[in-house]
Amino acid sequence: MPAAPADMQFLKALGANRKGDKTEARRLLEALLAEHPDHADSLEVLAMIVSEQGELDRAIELSQRLIALRPDSIMGHANISRFYMLKGDKTTAEDWQSKARVLGWKDELKRKGEQVGAGQPTLERGPDPELVTRQEDTVAGEPDNVLARLALAGSYRKLGMPARALGHLKHALKLDPSMSVLYLDLGKVLEEVGAPDEAAQIYARGIPLADGKGDLMPRNQMQSRLAALQKRPAKSDGG
Repeated sequence: MPAAPADMQFLKALGANRKGDKTEARRLLEALLAEHPDHADSLEVLAMIVSEQGELDRAIELSQRLIALRPDSIMGHANISRFYMLKGDKTTAEDWQSKARVLGWKDELKRKGEQVGAGQPTLERGPDPELVTRQEDTVAGEPDNVLARLALAGSYRKLGMPARALGHLKHALKLDPSMSVLYLDLGKVLEEVGAPDEAAQIYARGIPLADGKGDLMPRNQMQSRLAALQKRPAKSDGG
Protein backbone atom coordinates (compact mmCIF):
# COMPACT_ATOMS: atom_id res chain seq x y z
CA MET A 1 0.00 0.00 0.00
CA PRO A 2 1.49 3.40 -0.94
CA ALA A 3 2.25 5.83 1.86
CA ALA A 4 -0.30 8.56 2.59
CA PRO A 5 0.57 12.09 1.37
CA ALA A 6 1.06 13.25 4.95
CA ASP A 7 3.51 10.44 5.63
CA MET A 8 5.37 11.18 2.40
CA GLN A 9 5.75 14.82 3.42
CA PHE A 10 6.89 13.74 6.87
CA LEU A 11 9.59 11.55 5.31
CA LYS A 12 10.72 14.50 3.19
CA ALA A 13 10.95 16.60 6.33
CA LEU A 14 12.98 13.91 8.05
CA GLY A 15 15.35 13.79 5.09
CA ALA A 16 15.84 17.55 5.17
CA ASN A 17 16.42 17.44 8.91
CA ARG A 18 19.06 14.71 8.58
CA LYS A 19 20.85 16.82 5.94
CA GLY A 20 20.93 19.74 8.36
CA ASP A 21 18.37 21.84 6.48
CA LYS A 22 16.34 22.77 9.54
CA THR A 23 14.54 25.59 7.73
CA GLU A 24 13.14 23.27 5.05
CA ALA A 25 12.34 20.55 7.57
CA ARG A 26 10.43 23.04 9.68
CA ARG A 27 8.57 24.46 6.67
CA LEU A 28 7.43 20.99 5.61
CA LEU A 29 6.34 20.02 9.12
CA GLU A 30 4.50 23.28 9.78
CA ALA A 31 2.62 22.87 6.49
CA LEU A 32 1.84 19.23 7.27
CA LEU A 33 0.48 20.05 10.73
CA ALA A 34 -1.61 22.88 9.33
CA GLU A 35 -3.52 20.26 7.34
CA HIS A 36 -3.10 17.33 9.75
CA PRO A 37 -2.82 18.77 13.29
CA ASP A 38 -2.91 15.28 14.84
CA HIS A 39 0.10 13.89 12.93
CA ALA A 40 1.93 12.70 16.05
CA ASP A 41 5.34 12.00 14.50
CA SER A 42 5.44 15.50 13.02
CA LEU A 43 4.62 17.02 16.41
CA GLU A 44 7.54 15.17 17.99
CA VAL A 45 10.10 16.11 15.33
CA LEU A 46 8.96 19.72 15.02
CA ALA A 47 9.18 20.12 18.80
CA MET A 48 12.82 19.09 18.67
CA ILE A 49 13.58 21.48 15.79
CA VAL A 50 11.94 24.52 17.39
CA SER A 51 13.64 23.75 20.73
CA GLU A 52 17.00 23.85 18.96
CA GLN A 53 16.01 27.28 17.64
CA GLY A 54 15.29 28.53 21.15
CA GLU A 55 11.48 28.37 20.98
CA LEU A 56 11.06 26.33 24.15
CA ASP A 57 7.47 27.32 24.91
CA ARG A 58 6.43 26.25 21.40
CA ALA A 59 8.37 23.01 21.82
CA ILE A 60 6.50 22.29 25.06
CA GLU A 61 3.15 23.09 23.43
CA LEU A 62 3.85 20.73 20.54
CA SER A 63 4.97 17.96 22.89
CA GLN A 64 1.86 18.36 25.01
CA ARG A 65 -0.23 17.95 21.87
CA LEU A 66 1.75 14.77 21.16
CA ILE A 67 1.02 13.41 24.64
CA ALA A 68 -2.68 14.17 24.23
CA LEU A 69 -2.56 11.84 21.23
CA ARG A 70 -0.13 9.32 22.74
CA PRO A 71 -0.42 9.38 26.55
CA ASP A 72 2.19 6.60 26.86
CA SER A 73 4.83 8.41 24.80
CA ILE A 74 8.04 8.09 26.81
CA MET A 75 9.89 10.38 24.42
CA GLY A 76 7.18 13.04 24.64
CA HIS A 77 7.44 13.17 28.43
CA ALA A 78 11.25 13.07 28.38
CA ASN A 79 11.39 15.88 25.83
CA ILE A 80 9.15 18.14 27.89
CA SER A 81 11.42 17.47 30.86
CA ARG A 82 14.43 18.53 28.81
CA PHE A 83 12.69 21.65 27.52
CA TYR A 84 11.78 22.76 31.05
CA MET A 85 15.35 22.09 32.16
CA LEU A 86 16.56 24.36 29.35
CA LYS A 87 14.13 27.01 30.60
CA GLY A 88 15.71 26.72 34.04
CA ASP A 89 12.63 25.20 35.67
CA LYS A 90 14.28 22.23 37.36
CA THR A 91 11.28 21.32 39.55
CA THR A 92 8.88 20.97 36.61
CA ALA A 93 11.57 19.22 34.59
CA GLU A 94 12.04 16.61 37.33
CA ASP A 95 8.28 16.07 37.52
CA TRP A 96 8.10 15.30 33.80
CA GLN A 97 11.22 13.14 34.00
CA SER A 98 9.57 11.14 36.78
CA LYS A 99 6.54 10.56 34.55
CA ALA A 100 8.85 9.41 31.75
CA ARG A 101 10.57 6.96 34.11
CA VAL A 102 7.24 5.49 35.23
CA LEU A 103 6.21 4.97 31.60
CA GLY A 104 9.58 3.42 30.84
CA TRP A 105 9.24 1.09 33.80
CA LYS A 106 5.73 0.02 32.74
CA ASP A 107 6.94 -0.61 29.20
CA GLU A 108 9.85 -2.70 30.47
CA LEU A 109 7.58 -4.63 32.81
CA LYS A 110 5.12 -5.34 30.01
CA ARG A 111 7.84 -6.57 27.69
CA LYS A 112 9.43 -8.77 30.33
CA GLY A 113 6.03 -10.12 31.32
CA GLU A 114 5.30 -11.04 27.72
CA GLN A 115 8.69 -12.72 27.34
CA VAL A 116 8.27 -14.76 30.51
CA GLY A 117 4.69 -15.66 29.63
CA ALA A 118 5.60 -16.72 26.11
CA GLY A 119 8.36 -18.96 27.38
CA GLN A 120 6.29 -20.57 30.12
CA PRO A 121 2.93 -21.85 28.85
CA THR A 122 2.19 -23.53 32.19
CA LEU A 123 1.03 -22.42 35.61
CA GLU A 124 4.47 -20.85 36.07
CA ARG A 125 3.70 -17.97 33.70
CA GLY A 126 5.06 -14.59 34.74
CA PRO A 127 2.82 -12.22 36.67
CA ASP A 128 0.42 -9.97 34.82
CA PRO A 129 2.08 -6.57 34.31
CA GLU A 130 -1.13 -4.88 35.47
CA LEU A 131 -0.95 -6.86 38.71
CA VAL A 132 2.62 -5.74 39.29
CA THR A 133 1.64 -2.13 38.59
CA ARG A 134 -1.07 -2.43 41.25
CA GLN A 135 1.46 -3.93 43.65
CA GLU A 136 3.77 -1.00 42.94
CA ASP A 137 0.93 1.42 43.67
CA THR A 138 0.19 -0.38 46.94
CA VAL A 139 3.80 -0.07 48.08
CA ALA A 140 3.87 3.59 47.08
CA GLY A 141 0.75 4.23 49.14
CA GLU A 142 1.78 2.01 52.07
CA PRO A 143 5.61 2.12 52.19
CA ASP A 144 5.73 0.27 55.52
CA ASN A 145 3.51 -2.61 54.37
CA VAL A 146 5.89 -5.56 54.69
CA LEU A 147 3.66 -8.06 52.93
CA ALA A 148 3.10 -5.69 50.01
CA ARG A 149 6.85 -5.28 49.53
CA LEU A 150 7.34 -9.04 49.80
CA ALA A 151 4.69 -9.68 47.13
CA LEU A 152 6.12 -7.03 44.82
CA ALA A 153 9.63 -8.40 45.21
CA GLY A 154 8.35 -11.87 44.36
CA SER A 155 6.79 -10.55 41.15
CA TYR A 156 10.01 -8.79 40.18
CA ARG A 157 11.93 -12.03 40.63
CA LYS A 158 9.48 -13.98 38.47
CA LEU A 159 10.03 -11.39 35.75
CA GLY A 160 13.80 -11.85 35.97
CA MET A 161 14.34 -8.46 37.63
CA PRO A 162 16.02 -9.29 40.96
CA ALA A 163 17.75 -5.92 41.23
CA ARG A 164 14.34 -4.26 41.54
CA ALA A 165 13.39 -6.69 44.31
CA LEU A 166 16.51 -6.07 46.37
CA GLY A 167 15.65 -2.69 47.87
CA HIS A 168 12.11 -3.76 48.77
CA LEU A 169 13.29 -6.85 50.62
CA LYS A 170 15.98 -4.94 52.50
CA HIS A 171 13.43 -2.34 53.56
CA ALA A 172 10.93 -5.02 54.55
CA LEU A 173 13.57 -6.73 56.69
CA LYS A 174 14.26 -3.47 58.53
CA LEU A 175 10.55 -3.13 59.20
CA ASP A 176 10.13 -6.71 60.44
CA PRO A 177 13.43 -8.45 61.27
CA SER A 178 11.50 -11.35 62.83
CA MET A 179 9.99 -12.62 59.55
CA SER A 180 12.16 -15.56 58.58
CA VAL A 181 10.94 -15.80 54.98
CA LEU A 182 12.39 -12.34 54.34
CA TYR A 183 15.88 -13.67 55.07
CA LEU A 184 15.32 -16.52 52.64
CA ASP A 185 14.01 -14.31 49.82
CA LEU A 186 16.63 -11.62 50.39
CA GLY A 187 19.38 -14.23 50.31
CA LYS A 188 18.07 -15.63 47.03
CA VAL A 189 17.96 -12.16 45.47
CA LEU A 190 21.48 -11.39 46.64
CA GLU A 191 22.65 -14.59 44.96
CA GLU A 192 20.83 -13.61 41.79
CA VAL A 193 22.45 -10.16 41.65
CA GLY A 194 25.92 -11.61 42.21
CA ALA A 195 26.45 -10.94 45.93
CA PRO A 196 26.97 -14.46 47.33
CA ASP A 197 28.97 -13.36 50.39
CA GLU A 198 26.21 -11.02 51.51
CA ALA A 199 23.66 -13.74 50.80
CA ALA A 200 25.58 -16.13 53.05
CA GLN A 201 25.55 -13.55 55.84
CA ILE A 202 21.79 -13.11 55.51
CA TYR A 203 21.21 -16.87 55.60
CA ALA A 204 23.44 -17.18 58.67
CA ARG A 205 21.32 -14.57 60.42
CA GLY A 206 18.03 -16.08 59.31
CA ILE A 207 18.64 -19.75 60.11
CA PRO A 208 18.67 -19.50 63.93
CA LEU A 209 15.71 -17.12 63.83
CA ALA A 210 13.66 -19.53 61.70
CA ASP A 211 14.76 -22.46 63.86
CA GLY A 212 13.66 -20.70 67.03
CA LYS A 213 10.25 -19.92 65.56
CA GLY A 214 9.74 -23.40 64.16
CA ASP A 215 9.67 -22.12 60.57
CA LEU A 216 11.03 -25.32 59.07
CA MET A 217 10.63 -24.56 55.36
CA PRO A 218 12.66 -21.33 55.29
CA ARG A 219 15.15 -22.77 57.77
CA ASN A 220 15.80 -25.86 55.67
CA GLN A 221 16.10 -23.88 52.44
CA MET A 222 18.48 -21.39 54.02
CA GLN A 223 20.62 -24.18 55.43
CA SER A 224 20.82 -25.85 52.03
CA ARG A 225 21.68 -22.64 50.21
CA LEU A 226 24.22 -21.58 52.82
CA ALA A 227 25.92 -24.96 52.59
CA ALA A 228 26.14 -24.63 48.82
CA LEU A 229 27.63 -21.15 49.12
CA GLN A 230 30.19 -22.34 51.63
CA LYS A 231 31.37 -25.02 49.19
CA ARG A 232 32.20 -22.45 46.54
CA PRO A 233 35.86 -22.37 45.48
CA ALA A 234 37.80 -19.64 47.22
CA LYS A 235 38.51 -16.56 45.13
CA SER A 236 41.98 -16.44 43.67
CA ASP A 237 44.14 -13.43 44.54
CA GLY A 238 46.70 -14.22 41.88
CA GLY A 239 47.22 -12.27 38.67
